[in-house]
Amino acid sequence: MYDAVLIPVDLSATNDLVLERATELGVPGETDVTLLHVIEMLDDIPLDEDPEFYEELRENAQAKITQWAEKLTEAGYTVTAEVTYGESGQAQEIVATAREAPADLIIMRSHVVDPDESSDQVGTVSHQVALFAPCSVLLVRG
Repeated sequence: MYDAVLIPVDLSATNDLVLERATELGVPGETDVTLLHVIEMLDDIPLDEDPEFYEELRENAQAKITQWAEKLTEAGYTVTAEVTYGESGQAQEIVATAREAPADLIIMRSHVVDPDESSDQVGTVSHQVALFAPCSVLLVRG
């Protein structure tokens, strides 16, 4: 059983499978879940240069992540939903959040990497998180 699960999400429907896995591994009333969406900062658009652009991204992310949080709350989990900006990259923000929480499991989606073409695909966010996380990481494919 896991006491604290971190689920980094993008805003796609493929995260439904990740949430399903989390409910299979957690225990309602005992497992705390943190949903995290990291808005990656664009090098050529600093936050202070175009705050309206980033605020719109944050509002859209908050609306989607709140829907997922409500589903998990209805299933009996204690849920925290966070939207943050990642200046140093998404993987670093995810790992930092896992340390701060602290999380004892990170569950996130990952695409299948073709071994014949892996040199271009190694270094994905999920790969970086799996390497640097302070806890176990479950990569969900689907």
